[in-house]
Amino acid sequence: MKVICTQENLKKGLWIVSNIAGKNVSLPILNNILIRAENGMLVFISTNLEIGIKTIVRGKIEKTGSLAVQARLLNDYVGLLDNKNLELIKKENNLLIKNESQETIIIGQEADEYPIIPEIEDKEGVMIKNKELKEALSQVVFSASYNDTRPELSGVLFIFDGETIRFVATDSYRLAEKVIKLPQKNKKDVIFKIIPLRVLQEIMRILEEEGETKIYFSENQVVFRKAETVIISRLIEGNYPDYKQIIPETYLTKAEVERMEFIKLIKTASLFSRAGINDVLLEFDKTGKINISAANTQSGENKSIINTDIKGEKNSIVFNYKYLLDGLLNISSKRVFIEVTSADTPAILRPSQDDSYLYLIMPIRR
Repeated sequence: MKVICTQENLKKGLWIVSNIAGKNVSLPILNNILIRAENGMLVFISTNLEIGIKTIVRGKIEKTGSLAVQARLLNDYVGLLDNKNLELIKKENNLLIKNESQETIIIGQEADEYPIIPEIEDKEGVMIKNKELKEALSQVVFSASYNDTRPELSGVLFIFDGETIRFVATDSYRLAEKVIKLPQKNKKDVIFKIIPLRVLQEIMRILEEEGETKIYFSENQVVFRKAETVIISRLIEGNYPDYKQIIPETYLTKAEVERMEFIKLIKTASLFSRAGINDVLLEFDKTGKINISAANTQSGENKSIINTDIKGEKNSIVFNYKYLLDGLLNISSKRVFIEVTSADTPAILRPSQDDSYLYLIMPIRR
């Protein structure tokens, strides 16, 4: 194998694939990436056996070949080089990297020891603008569970209904739902798929603002294809909870607040919330005020008022301030609606003038 490419192209390719190659004690080969020079293309591949990433790096192929190389070491080394042409040469089982002033040998392993990533046929799928996909994922992934006790909650539910994609995530304490309208209608069959959180975090990490991403499925896998990069992941098996049942259809109190001012007051109150409970009390007054308070016997108490428009009845509810802030920080509009029914039922945050997103929070019962 002999390849010539720029440091910039090599660095970009390594950045895309090296993140999932970690310290795997039981299977050390997974700490490597696979480099292939074939069919006039330089291809980088990585996998952790659940996610596979493949990307094409622009370069001149002078001799074909393949080799597995330590991902972190190669990524760190290339990042320190000047943006000039590099030669990558397979020398026995090692990778020789040369530029005008340096020669480096990184110990490698034979390519046939590296796990095979399945080749999934490029099927009909859904095209989404990268910017829309990245924004939608950022608004829901934080609500997914990081606990594998209930595997179906450790992913995001994708619902395809032909005209929209609905993204849903919950950890049973809060829930986020985002809807994207598709530019053109697809099959009318409604499709439900649960995609692991980890692969969606990788998608968010590497998505550029420009361009589109294609999403399609095999029987138990999902493929994200963007430009010269393909990400393959297993799907999570199981049935997602019927989340629609917990979303209140009506409310007794509705307030519209200025988001950044509200965030500041919640953060201030949080300094006085009880450790481990993180409780902040919101009291809705018919006079158009929300009283925000928190008290802790060890540090003191804080009370503040935000003036706003309130419709409906007098009400009060206690939230875990961390969950409340998560929702507020992932809404981009200047103003936010808060819909409350009672102190014992879920409340909802919605962006003003945008019905494509909702964030539901379970209250802390007093």
